[in-house]
Amino acid sequence: METYQIATYMRLSREEGECGSESSSIATQRILLQRYAAENFSNYDLLEFIDDGYTGTNFHRPGMQALLEMVKESKIDCIIVKDFSRFARDYIELGSYLEQIFPFMGVRFISVNDGYDSWERQGGVADFDVNFKNLLYDLYSKDLSQKVRSSLAVRKEQGQYVSGNSPFGYEKDPKNGHRLLIEKDEAEIVRRIFSLTAEGYTSSQIARLFNETGVKTPIEFKIEKGKTSRVPKGGRFLWSSSGICRILRNQVYIGNIVQKKTTKEFVGGKNCLNSREEWLIAYGRHEPVIDRETFDKVQEGRGKKRNPAQKREHSLTGKLICGCCKKNLCYRTGLNPYFYCHNRYTNTLENCVRRVNGMFMEQYVLLMLQEKLSADGELEKRRREFAERLEAGIKELRHKRQELLSRAAKLRNIRLEEYQNYRLGRTDEFQVESETVKSVEIKLKNLDHSMEQMERDYAALVCDEDMGSAGSRFTVLTKEMIDQYIEKIEVYDEQNIVICWKVK
Repeated sequence: METYQIATYMRLSREEGECGSESSSIATQRILLQRYAAENFSNYDLLEFIDDGYTGTNFHRPGMQALLEMVKESKIDCIIVKDFSRFARDYIELGSYLEQIFPFMGVRFISVNDGYDSWERQGGVADFDVNFKNLLYDLYSKDLSQKVRSSLAVRKEQGQYVSGNSPFGYEKDPKNGHRLLIEKDEAEIVRRIFSLTAEGYTSSQIARLFNETGVKTPIEFKIEKGKTSRVPKGGRFLWSSSGICRILRNQVYIGNIVQKKTTKEFVGGKNCLNSREEWLIAYGRHEPVIDRETFDKVQEGRGKKRNPAQKREHSLTGKLICGCCKKNLCYRTGLNPYFYCHNRYTNTLENCVRRVNGMFMEQYVLLMLQEKLSADGELEKRRREFAERLEAGIKELRHKRQELLSRAAKLRNIRLEEYQNYRLGRTDEFQVESETVKSVEIKLKNLDHSMEQMERDYAALVCDEDMGSAGSRFTVLTKEMIDQYIEKIEVYDEQNIVICWKVK
């Protein structure tokens, strides 16, 4: 008999409990689900998926994504949850999974407290009870979310610290989670950062100094305290110039709490930075790590604008990573653009990418992509798609050209009517420079220019079609193509490049 693969899923949101170490609610859910599996199944493997501190109003949760990925790979036979609200509070999404996705994938779903087992309820009248509960969970979630937002707004107005994580150098007061206390070991590092900056060190120089001398990073302090568990890229955690800059500009180190720096566009949307006038600053809310004079001195000269050309992104930006430290490569524009690893200025690793020609990387990736698509039959598919777009474009162009010809005829008729009215005595005089004729002339001139441009485009499209050169359009590397086919590109130097393709 094959082993039955059971997945237990547990979740607790920030609104429902503390999100630091594993909460008691998660522990309670674990005991309940393990007991249910032991009493109702035999010969099974138990997999565990947890999202502690995540809302149930959407599916953007690491544990949930890992679970659904295993479902897609047909590695899960059954899912067990405490109740429907643990899995999802959106009743429409939950209904889709219960009634369509899970049955299609052959996955059994059990909600212990709701007495629901998908094997026993398949399209029956009892499903009405399930849908009604899901709706209640959804409404409860929306009501709870609104209450939490209102409560947070009040706390922010009062100047209380409301973030789930404490800033580096501070720890939350055990007696009052909205108050910060100085963490001595971390605060000493913060003071050193400000002191070195005041002496003239740059953020990159400080980061390199800390990496060479083995100063622990903020994430390593969190791991030691059991607040998180992460695996470093490249084998070790490193200080970065951006991390140093974030500390240097944070007013929390002079005792202030800054709120409302960002606003969500909409629920689930991205955060947008507000103007400084909209920030809510509460002064002197806790003991400062840095005195105001030192802080102000450090801010002088900071925030200078960089050359906008250096901020320009390449189509490969975000895909190229350093083969040594595994960090994203930066792009530098100029007469000879190139990619480089910024961390080589801050870490102690000797093999980080120093310089890789930008044009070379673009042509190399384009060549490899063409070979990959050709081998997979994708290249011919792209050519056919382009040919179809070409044909549609030609039809649209002909239609627009006909509209332009019709419009030109109307404009000429207006001009002719003006002249005829003058000749028949209906108007006193015909002035070539009259406002009416002037406007007609301008329209005719613009029309002729538009027609000439469209005729050139039309001729170019027809030429491409006749020569069968649709494939020649695939000579430029675009962001769309890169995102569609490439996961990442590990770069060691111009002779050692590894492209990791996306698996479809």
